[in-house]
Order: sequence, then structure tokens, then C-alpha cells
Amino acid sequence: MLAKKFGFGFGIAVLLPLLVHYGVSTFSPAPKWDQYHTNNYSQYQGATPEEKERLRAEDDKRREKYKQHRKMFERHLFYVATPIGIAAIIIGATLAVQAVGAGLIFGGIFTLVDGYCWYWSELQDWMRFLSLLAAFIVLVACGYRKLKV
Repeated sequence: MLAKKFGFGFGIAVLLPLLVHYGVSTFSPAPKWDQYHTNNYSQYQGATPEEKERLRAEDDKRREKYKQHRKMFERHLFYVATPIGIAAIIIGATLAVQAVGAGLIFGGIFTLVDGYCWYWSELQDWMRFLSLLAAFIVLVACGYRKLKV
């Protein structure tokens, strides 16, 4: 019986962040590297300095467009993953079924981590602090309420 509980909890914990990540990817797809970059460096061979400069400028434009698209995906993932992760922790802490509750708590934590990992470099320090503080308070409050003796 314990193995079944562990299996359900582990499955929920693994699938929730994947579900959120690919749900966001469905509506705001992450850019594909090969759609924005060319690996055809042979075009530089035999090119005049003016042609090389033009090719470099085109590469820079594609690279910048890729970065902008990537940031948009990361922002969307962060703004979806953070509230879903916190909600999963709260719901998991209130459920009476231990396996599902534990799975939602771990899944919520992993979902938060997924959202943070992708967008961390773009967040301002105050936003990092406030969002992490909110997640920490939710974890401590739910843990205290559920586990107090």
C-alpha cells in the first residue's frame, strides 16, 4: 500500500510541472534555435568585407529576435507557473488523501522551480524577493497548519 501511495505522489509531483510547462508552450511556444540561427558559415568565405558586415548584421537581428521571443516565453511561463505552484501547495496541504496531497505539494514546488529557473535572470531583485517570500510563507504556513503537534 505504501508503494502505491508513493507512486501516485511521485507521479503527480513529476507530471504537474511538465503539464504547466507544456501547457504554456502550447499557447506561447518557446522559440526554436534553428528557426532564428543559421549554421551556414561558408557564406562568409569569399565574401567582401561589406557582404560580411551585412551578414553579421542579419545574424545579429535574428539573434535579437530570438532573445525577445525567448524572454516572452520565459515571462509567460513564470507568470503561469508561480500561481499554479503556490495553489498546488495550498491544495495539497488541505487534502486528506496523503499521496495526492504530497504529490501536489512536491509538484507545486517543482512547478515554482521551473518557472523561476527560466525567468530568474530577467527578474528584478525586489520581484525575486517578494515572490520567493510569498512561496516561503505559503510553505511555512501550510506546513505549520498541517504538521503542528
